[in-house]
Amino acid sequence: MTNTDKSSPWPELISTPDSLGQRLKGKRVLITGTARGVGEVAQELFARHGAYVIGCARTPGAAAASAERVAALGFMAEGYDVDLVDFDAVKAWVDMAAERMGGIDIVVNNASRPEFAPFGEMTYSAWKKSIENELDLVFTVMTAAWPHLKESRGGSVIIVSSNAGIAGIGGSPQAAHSAGKAAVTGLAKQLAAEGAPYGIRVNALSPGLIDTPATDYIPPDMLNYIVHEMQLTGQPVNPLDIAYGMLFLASDESRFITAIDMPVDGGQSGAWPGPKQK
Repeated sequence: MTNTDKSSPWPELISTPDSLGQRLKGKRVLITGTARGVGEVAQELFARHGAYVIGCARTPGAAAASAERVAALGFMAEGYDVDLVDFDAVKAWVDMAAERMGGIDIVVNNASRPEFAPFGEMTYSAWKKSIENELDLVFTVMTAAWPHLKESRGGSVIIVSSNAGIAGIGGSPQAAHSAGKAAVTGLAKQLAAEGAPYGIRVNALSPGLIDTPATDYIPPDMLNYIVHEMQLTGQPVNPLDIAYGMLFLASDESRFITAIDMPVDGGQSGAWPGPKQK
């Protein structure tokens, strides 16, 4: 069914409201990094599936603007300004969200802001900033949300990692990014173990190269190599493809899935294309 709702940035991909299920009906959701890209798409998709979604972003007013657009469509969404490496600010946001929604069932750790430089040229300051904005911001959110998830007894946590944490790529200046994402994948598995007695599922989701402004830093020749020589699909991952992976891991459909890292990368982490067949 074709979506005629022109107020959505993804009309060709998100189905019309009357064709959607309610896979998250009644769920109370936190999503970080909802100003744009994957987080913005996930916020709309989750809300369309019946969730009450509260998002955040660092840029003043950006999360509120994206949430207002979703709310104007008749769904439940809010957005707030939060610096995710400020623990006190994060705790205040999480506790406020839990009070407004009556609890928390799902946390999607989507936000990240890594630094890129060839190894040997990256400064220690840039390294620390990258780890802070890849790993530490997951710690702050999860530390603040953990008591609320335990109280809900049946929550789902998704931590966005990357296939950069699975395998290195020659010629790509992403040492800090790779280290940070490998770390959050490990954290997801440990939290799954510690959360199991409380019914909390925790999974990582590892995207491939996503077609968003965040990947504009990649030189054209590297972009072409990754997309056409490393991904079986031969095209960048669409943000909605990631959001649908999040939706599955957030929903009760994945109730027996925990402690995994789910790649959504066009096959890159599993197999590489070979010579073109005639």
